[in-house]
Amino acid sequence: MRGQSGHNAKRRTHVGTLLRRIGKPPAQAPLCGAFGISCPLAAGVSSNLCGVVMGHRKFENPQQGRLGFVKRPQRISPREVLARGGIVAGPYGTPGFIHAGGRTRESARSPVEQAQVSRQVSRTLQARHPVEVQPITISHREDGRGSGAFWDHYTLRTATGRNTLASHRKSVKPVVTAPGQEKAKQFSGRLPGERDTPGATTGVGHGLLFIAGGNHGLASETPRNASHTPKGDAVKRQARRDRHETFLMSQARLTGRPVLAVCGGSWRVLESFGGSTRGVETNTHQTRQMPYLTSKGAVAKVASTHAVDVMPGTMVHHAFRDDAGTTPSHVNSAHWAVAEESRPGQLSGVPRVGFPSRPLLEVSARGPTPHDPPYLRKAMPYHRSSVEAFESSHGAPVMGIQWHPEAYDRGFSSVEHQANGRLLNWMAKAGDAYEARREMTADFSKWVGSARLLPTRLKQNAAFMTARRNARL
Repeated sequence: MRGQSGHNAKRRTHVGTLLRRIGKPPAQAPLCGAFGISCPLAAGVSSNLCGVVMGHRKFENPQQGRLGFVKRPQRISPREVLARGGIVAGPYGTPGFIHAGGRTRESARSPVEQAQVSRQVSRTLQARHPVEVQPITISHREDGRGSGAFWDHYTLRTATGRNTLASHRKSVKPVVTAPGQEKAKQFSGRLPGERDTPGATTGVGHGLLFIAGGNHGLASETPRNASHTPKGDAVKRQARRDRHETFLMSQARLTGRPVLAVCGGSWRVLESFGGSTRGVETNTHQTRQMPYLTSKGAVAKVASTHAVDVMPGTMVHHAFRDDAGTTPSHVNSAHWAVAEESRPGQLSGVPRVGFPSRPLLEVSARGPTPHDPPYLRKAMPYHRSSVEAFESSHGAPVMGIQWHPEAYDRGFSSVEHQANGRLLNWMAKAGDAYEARREMTADFSKWVGSARLLPTRLKQNAAFMTARRNARL
């Protein structure tokens, strides 16, 4: 499989181009050539990405009753494939199928039958796979004593009421230790929730993927901050974490998994999309003291703050508000670098796609300070205020934010507590929908991949069987 990565990457790029050209299909479009029905996945979990989650392109000719492999170049548009009842889809890099010949636009079922079967399949799949509350999977960070990991699990459990999982490399034994066991006047109790210790996995886990911050910056940071460059044993620990989070991000992008990354964790997401960071001047975004858990388990109000300007219409704008719809005016700040921009509004290195083109990641909030512009050694042009949050413009929700939303418990104002808690739960619910969609896809793929749709000649085709395996990643 690894040997096919370059080839699969080209396919993913080609399919992504097709999807952008298609846009959202009509609600009753005959997306599935095998059944002549609208996509039940879209109806089931409010997703218009049936083909994306199915992970393949297929077209069945109702007259000829046979399938054919793509023969490039093909003079057929994505809209034509949809009009004939086919699926155009898939970031999994799978081989595609289209109409084997002929010009018929007939469908296997009438529009009325299509609607009836669509509703029937949708109801069946929804009943089998209700959206359930999932744990939050946290990329484990090694800090020697485990207090950083304890903070991640404790604060997320407290803010969302969910259980958490620790995803780690096989060579790492995850350690989660209350900070009070090492430092006086800090919390020494247990984690809230059903399990005193978080579940651990060397895989991708379940639900929302959460990437926490840390004490080390990116190797590509400009200029590199010597105080935040790993040294000694930290070099190996950071390298292990980098490799694991690269793996997690790669799987998340392949399968449409929601990702929330905070503070330095947001830089890992940015880097996975081709971006990098730039250092900032002192007394701009740094903090006088990192927040910590007091002996009573409350978050200490010690972090520095600055204003925040949220862009209208963004995911952050919709999620980051209290019960009355108010967005906090300030956020905590504890970082020494920010997302680099090649020009105002364009994150450096992040590609633009579609027509009209949009970057894969877009700026969703800025963090003005009294000492702006904050950048170190940056020439014009630049935005006076640096990037405080960014998010995905295509596909699954991916959000990188510089502040710590998990650090706002009930001891803070109601606006701050509710808005930051809502932001975390908003992304966690996206993780719930992701898991329901995955389960529904696996179930639906059994229908599509039934014996009558798999002639012997296809079962013996290595490329086709590889495609089916890819779709089950």
